[in-house]
Amino acid sequence: MVPARDLPLLAAWRLSVPLRVLRSLARGDHTALRGWLAAESALRLAEARRDAYLDLTTLEQLGARLLTPDDADWPPGFEELRDPPAFLAVRGALPPSGVAIVGARDADADACAFGHELALRLGRPVISGLALGIDAAAHRGALASGNATIAYVGTGLARTYPPEHAELAESIVAGGGAVAAERSPQDNATPWSLMRRDRLQAAHAAAVVLVVSNAAGGAMHTMRFARELGRPRFVLDRDASGNRAALEDGAVRLPRDADAAISRILAVPGI
Repeated sequence: MVPARDLPLLAAWRLSVPLRVLRSLARGDHTALRGWLAAESALRLAEARRDAYLDLTTLEQLGARLLTPDDADWPPGFEELRDPPAFLAVRGALPPSGVAIVGARDADADACAFGHELALRLGRPVISGLALGIDAAAHRGALASGNATIAYVGTGLARTYPPEHAELAESIVAGGGAVAAERSPQDNATPWSLMRRDRLQAAHAAAVVLVVSNAAGGAMHTMRFARELGRPRFVLDRDASGNRAALEDGAVRLPRDADAAISRILAVPGI
């Protein structure tokens, strides 16, 4: 049975209700929402309710569900965010924590091989973003090891970005992990939504590893959020502008040997 909170929550999302109001609504407080909706037209409200019904139907067809902060499997690290999500749409099972492995979409073969090997041998759930390059290598390494892997995506769950990773997303869910989004199911990816998902990766993780990136790469958002949250940050010893910037910002240097890198990561308590 769909929880009674889900329809108004998705309808409010469709109306672009502010996040603080959505969070109150997710916890069962409708007070702020009533004030916000007073200025909306009856037509807009009806359209939002109709679209929310369609969203719920789509989530059900996908075998997905909405999580809110009161659910037992809500990632505990989200509560450390300045702007935690009001809900997550989730396919699969979310472990309480893991290690985020991130990096460039256009990473070279050596960097991708390291990301794959690290995820394969780490012995921890792996968190990444389903992108090309390092993300895909990390997800596949975790799958090959039998460990769960979680993909935080910038689209709704009815879409896949990039489209060629639809099979990988299915494998992640079938392998005991999850695909999760702070979006309604038909939403497309935007630069803003991709950056917003980066904060979820950092908050869910016990630590973040940057394999390779230039200084303007999206993976650097995850590193910045990790620093703000006080998460241990690691960076592979590579001559890339993002890697150099991460080292200058206090990240711990990792050797290029995967076993030695894992020993350094797991030496930190709590990972």
